Amino acid sequence: MPLQNSSAGRRAVDGVGSRAVALVVALFAGNVAWNVLLNTLVARSGVATTVRLAYDATLPLSATGAAVGLAVATVALAVLLAALARSVAPLGAGETLDETVLAYGRAVVVAVAGTVAAGVGLAVLLLPGLLLFLHLPLVFVAVATDGDSIGRAVGRAWSRTRGARARLAAVGLAVAAVPLAVALIALFTDLLSPVAELAVGVVVTTVAAAGVVAVTALADSFDGSSTGASGTDSVTPTGSRQL
Repeated sequence: MPLQNSSAGRRAVDGVGSRAVALVVALFAGNVAWNVLLNTLVARSGVATTVRLAYDATLPLSATGAAVGLAVATVALAVLLAALARSVAPLGAGETLDETVLAYGRAVVVAVAGTVAAGVGLAVLLLPGLLLFLHLPLVFVAVATDGDSIGRAVGRAWSRTRGARARLAAVGLAVAAVPLAVALIALFTDLLSPVAELAVGVVVTTVAAAGVVAVTALADSFDGSSTGASGTDSVTPTGSRQL
């Protein structure tokens, strides 16, 4: 029996690793699509002409089509990051399909609205914006993996990180900086060779994936286990988990 349990545990770990690798590959493809769509939007909107930049990597889309595609790609990247967090987190047992869909929906809202709010906050009021920016990854992981509502995730992120602001700052900045890095790379992509663009895309994707895994582990370390509305009972390595 111990050998059987050990084998089952190894298969579960291998399964989690395979899902994580597949998600990282999908993240890379999503980053490429996001960059090209942003290039297309900047070129078709006339902004590229204004700043005197030329973009070769564009799609045959109108400005409206590129904007819609960029929105879809943004949501897809948020979903993939949430799926990556869920693939390495101890999810609660018995999660229903509705709860899974709700978790992804909240994660998308936090990723998109939170990033915009943090950016505005940084531009208007530096300290509040910085605090929001640092706590955003932790809130994202909480809604994606713990089944928390957005309000509860924000409250927990603030209370559970007392005395750990330095750790949160180090990890949070690494994760939250990724969307900004992607935007900057996309805006100035014509300054890089195709090989350099590919290398930068790999680096950005790796940082994003590593950041999500690090924040998930950090959240788990704050209170010993991932707990929440659907995370009261952690899933064992041999248990099933919803992606």
